[in-house]
Amino acid sequence: MPEELITLSETMNQLKKKGFVEEFEIKDGGFITRSGEKFQPEDLTITKVYRFEGISDPDDMSVLYAIETSAGKKGIFVDAFGIYSNLDQNAAELLKRLKIIKDH
Repeated sequence: MPEELITLSETMNQLKKKGFVEEFEIKDGGFITRSGEKFQPEDLTITKVYRFEGISDPDDMSVLYAIETSAGKKGIFVDAFGIYSNLDQNAAELLKRLKIIKDH
């Protein structure tokens, strides 16, 4: 039975151990890594989505996306969800354009 991950930081640490070391942000119509590489939505695939709901604090509501690039890089994208989301409409549309695959 796989270990149950409870917090966002625990999940992020486990993903880093699995090679998801890039951190993506949405900027200028694409997804950018901290090193400055830019990817378009069609170059990315969401391999897993994790949702976290704060029991005592609604500000803890967040979503973590495990993402792989067509070039084989792995990384994460984190945002709040629901009314706490930091995404503007254009960024939300970009995120919707990513392919989503089942766990592998």
